[in-house]
Amino acid sequence: MGSLFSALDSAGQSLQAFERAMDVTENNVTNANSPGYADQVPQMISQSYQSNADGVAGGVAEVTQDTRSTYADTAVQQQMSLQGMYQQLQTTLAPLQNVFDVSSSSAIPSALNQLFQSFSQWSTEPANANYQGAVIDAAQQVASAFQQSAVQLGQIQTSTTQDIQSTVAQINQDATAIQSYNQQIAQNAQPNAGLSAQLESTLENLSGLANITVVKGIGGMVTVLLGGQTALVEGTQVNDIQAVNNTASNSGNAGAAPLISILDNDGNDVTGQITAGSLAGLLSVSNNLLPSLIGGGQQVGGLNTLAQSLADSVNAVLEQGTTSTSSPYQAGTALFTYNAASPSGIAGTLAVAPGMTGSQLAAASTGPPFVANGAANTLAGLDSSGSGPNGEGFTGYFAALTATVGNAVNNANTNATAQSQLVAQAQSLQQQVSGVSLDEEATRLVQLQSSYDAASKVVTVIDDTLQTLMTMIPTP
Repeated sequence: MGSLFSALDSAGQSLQAFERAMDVTENNVTNANSPGYADQVPQMISQSYQSNADGVAGGVAEVTQDTRSTYADTAVQQQMSLQGMYQQLQTTLAPLQNVFDVSSSSAIPSALNQLFQSFSQWSTEPANANYQGAVIDAAQQVASAFQQSAVQLGQIQTSTTQDIQSTVAQINQDATAIQSYNQQIAQNAQPNAGLSAQLESTLENLSGLANITVVKGIGGMVTVLLGGQTALVEGTQVNDIQAVNNTASNSGNAGAAPLISILDNDGNDVTGQITAGSLAGLLSVSNNLLPSLIGGGQQVGGLNTLAQSLADSVNAVLEQGTTSTSSPYQAGTALFTYNAASPSGIAGTLAVAPGMTGSQLAAASTGPPFVANGAANTLAGLDSSGSGPNGEGFTGYFAALTATVGNAVNNANTNATAQSQLVAQAQSLQQQVSGVSLDEEATRLVQLQSSYDAASKVVTVIDDTLQTLMTMIPTP
């Protein structure tokens, strides 16, 4: 009887083990498409058996094996960080192409071409009031084009700054979620596949925002390092970061939008540690590309440089010319004005001199010799004479700015496409190692069901045997 009861106990334990294994398999199928979920494999471990009365009942026990791979997860996180940066660059750089466009319909190139054409036309008949008026109209179009471009760049700068603040808030939100997962992991004595999946999904989302390093600790809790150095999450402690205006960076260019710095929880500048993720892309545009175009920190900005150079060059020719046809010569009047006190605001303040009339345009050069249309001819050829910034023509300099933006956009597009493939490869490897295969789960379920049925039959046979033995015992 003792052996029968031991066998019954052993079969009962086996039933429980097979039932738990089927629960694990069912959970795998249910969460096959859940983000971050790793396949859980039920392992059947045989138990020791001793036939004596004090022995072990034997049977099997179920132990669940987690297939999560730290290597595969880390590979996905790293590739997603780079993808996040390039995709963010694509999004942020796209509006810049509307400002820097060399097509004939683009505002600044079109206005510049019209201005130099009006100078050329005016040089044929310096006293023609219609031609003089066309010069002033063209100059107003140039000023308007620069002002419009400055406004657009300012809007892009503001939008980028807002996106930085929003991204930092998302990073802190994810860090808080990871802290919460760590707390739950610490409270759970047994591994929790669902909690682990939520944690991995959050880590992947965070890696798309910034480059992080994940260090696994006791019990499955994680430490998250921003840039591999700054502790963002330490066990159950979260250390928020913040984006602030670096006003000290504007010492040489008052009025320009300040650079953005990222500070850790102790106020230390950790901007340099952020090299990937969407935050890195935003910082690159905000702190590097946009200042090179519109000014910031120690830079005047290419658009302001172009506006100032154009205005100064045109004004110099007109002021050295004369509106008189004979001595004493009456000096000409400057055509353009701008606010020189704020270098980063030159393009936005470029305008035609208030009250400017055609009669104030100095077409003649005093020489010697006196040339009635000398100044007008000089203005007509100004763009091709290398009078622009860096010895380039004005349209050529704008084309160089456009090329800078265009190269940045092309690089972002190319890298984003390539990075998407690398992310797909990393995720494929992760899926091969830790993903759920419905075919494998179906096969396992059939095997477990057969084993469960066999154990059930053992229980049934033993129960019938015991019932028979009980009936054979004589009644007192």
